Amino acid sequence: MANSASPEQGQNHCSAVNSSSPLAQGGLPTLTLSGKIRVTVTFFLFLLSTTFNASFLLKLQKWTQRKEKGKKLSRMKVLLKHLTLANLLETLIVMPLDGMWNITVQWYAGEPLCKVLSYLKLFSMYAPAFMMVVIGLDRSLAITRPLAVKSNSRLGRFMIGLAWLLSSIFAGPQLYIFRVIHLADSSGQTEGFSQCVTHCSFPQWWHQAFYNFFTFSCLFIIPLLLMLICNAKIILTLTRVLQQDPHNVQLNQSRNNIPRARVRTLKMTVAFATSFIVCWTPYYVLGIWYWFDPEMVNRVSDPVNHFFFLFAFLNPCFDPLIYGYFSL
Repeated sequence: MANSASPEQGQNHCSAVNSSSPLAQGGLPTLTLSGKIRVTVTFFLFLLSTTFNASFLLKLQKWTQRKEKGKKLSRMKVLLKHLTLANLLETLIVMPLDGMWNITVQWYAGEPLCKVLSYLKLFSMYAPAFMMVVIGLDRSLAITRPLAVKSNSRLGRFMIGLAWLLSSIFAGPQLYIFRVIHLADSSGQTEGFSQCVTHCSFPQWWHQAFYNFFTFSCLFIIPLLLMLICNAKIILTLTRVLQQDPHNVQLNQSRNNIPRARVRTLKMTVAFATSFIVCWTPYYVLGIWYWFDPEMVNRVSDPVNHFFFLFAFLNPCFDPLIYGYFSL
C-alpha cells in the first residue's frame, strides 16, 4: 500500500519492462502539470506537519522541565509524545521522498537506498497506525478497568514498545522485494531509465496480492477495527455511568467515577480515530483497487490519484491541532 499513487505505480509486474512499458509506448514518463501541483502541495504539507508536530514535541519538553524532580509526564502525554514522533517520522520520510521522486520521475539513488528508503517509508506508515491503536486500547482500559491500569504502569510502555517493534518487523520484506530495474524500449535497447520497484520479486501473482492485502490489513483494516471496538467500549461505558448519575463526572477515582479530564481525553481519542479514518480511507480504497485491477490506472485520472494521496497527508497535520483544541 505504501507504493500506490507513487512514481513506481504500474511497474510492479514482470510485464513492466516489455511492450506495455512507457518506453514501448513512445517515450519516458515526465512530470506533468498535475504532478507539479502534487509536488508543491506535498512540500507545503511537509512544512505544515513538521512545524505542528515539532512544536508539540517542544511543548512536551517544556512540560517535562517544569515538573518537579522525579515526576513523570502523565500516561496520556507519553502516548501523545510517541504518536507525535511517529507522525513526525512519517512526515520527514514519506513526504520528501514522494515529492522528490515525482520531480525526478525515475530512481537515481541506487539499489541500497531503494531498499532502505522503501523499508523506512512503510515503517513510518505502520508506526502512526499502530500508535493510534495503542492510544485506543489504553483509553479503553482506563475507563473500563481504571484500577488495573493505575496499578500496572508497565502496560503502557509495553504497548508502545510493541507498536514500534511490529512496525519495524512488518516493514522488513521491503528490503527484499524492492530493487532497481532499467527499462528497455520495444527494440530491447535501454534508455537509461531506472526505477525502484518490486519487479518480479514474487513467484506468483497471488503472492504479491497476498502481501499487498496483508500490508493493507495491518495499515488500515486491523487498526480501524480495533479503534472502532475501543471507541465503542468507551462510549458504552461513559453512557452507562452518566445514565446512573448525570452529575457523576467528577474527580473521584475511589467511587469509580470518571474525571472531567479523562472525559476530555476520551473525546480526543475519538477525534484522533475519526481523523485517521477520514484521511486514509480514500487512499487505501484506491490502492486496493489498483492491486487487484492494475488497469484502473488508465481509468482513474492522475489528478484524482494525486488528490487522494495528498488528502492522506492531512492526517499527521490534524493530530497536533486536535490535541490543541481539546487542551483549550
